[in-house]
Amino acid sequence: MVLIGAKWTANQLLYDVTNPVRPRLLCKIANTSAHLFTGDTFEYLKPVSANETDVMLHSLGSGNESHAGTFPFYVTSASWLPDQSVMAYTLPRSADEGYPNGGVDVYLYAQRKTGLLFTYRTGIGDCICRFGLPPEVLAVSPDGQYVAAGHLTGKGSQPIAVYRMSDRALVTTLDPGVMWAFWDRSGHRLFLDRFGSDTAQSWTPEAGVSALNGAGAWSYLPGLSPDGNQIAYTAYVNPSEQSQPRIYVYDLKAATTHLVVEQLRTQILFVKDGWVWYLEERACTASDGCPGATMPTGRVYAMNLSAGTEQEVSWAFGDDPHGQGGDAGWGVFGPGEFWPAG
Repeated sequence: MVLIGAKWTANQLLYDVTNPVRPRLLCKIANTSAHLFTGDTFEYLKPVSANETDVMLHSLGSGNESHAGTFPFYVTSASWLPDQSVMAYTLPRSADEGYPNGGVDVYLYAQRKTGLLFTYRTGIGDCICRFGLPPEVLAVSPDGQYVAAGHLTGKGSQPIAVYRMSDRALVTTLDPGVMWAFWDRSGHRLFLDRFGSDTAQSWTPEAGVSALNGAGAWSYLPGLSPDGNQIAYTAYVNPSEQSQPRIYVYDLKAATTHLVVEQLRTQILFVKDGWVWYLEERACTASDGCPGATMPTGRVYAMNLSAGTEQEVSWAFGDDPHGQGGDAGWGVFGPGEFWPAG
């Protein structure tokens, strides 16, 4: 199974990818956040009142639901550990003297205490381009020790910050050029994608920031494989022109980068061990009015990386992720979460 769509978006899609060329849409989760829990159950948030949000456990096999826990506040969009020991969530902040364009309050629930962790400013900007602005960073480390949060939204944006759970102290403020950050599958290694850099980086509290040998710039939607050994991402052959998107896989152990296919392709994501999905693109025409040089054709391809042959994914009626929601229709088509929950 794979759950695609970020946990803080309005839509997540759960697929059975036993056969990744003929997947089955099992569930569409809208207007709340969800987490995979066991091999046939997932958790999702159900706000009850201003002081209560229930965690519901849904069984795919029986269709039954049970109450798995409660958070002492109202929330629908968050990053949390499946055992419910830690949660980070955000609330919008109105414009005032210190935040002329508004801001975002980041709250932390840990050690059974809830409180405001920090606030960051909302920047002024937009990107009329194929992928838009970088997504919001709101992520609890798998070991429950750190939380990373921030959002690069143009002029006035503040850098992504990392806080320690135990004492709620600021551990580091990342370089202002870091536009996206995501945690490793275990522990607390944070992967960084820096605007204008040719090499991706990683950060740990023990070693600080270091370059990843053999890595390029993970420009758009980087995501980990189920085993955490590879990272798939989209990048342009010539970033300044942004007209020739390609998909790549970086191997963390071998420190090598592999071009998946020499064609217009984007939004690659792992769906199971060794298998990826991605979108076919075509050049835009004057009549398309698309925000970039290319746009999706509507075809999704699958590839077993060890075989290197792409196959078009065959969807049952209504199962295609296009039209399920998300920005530009394909906004939900991003890095996933797998069984067992990471």
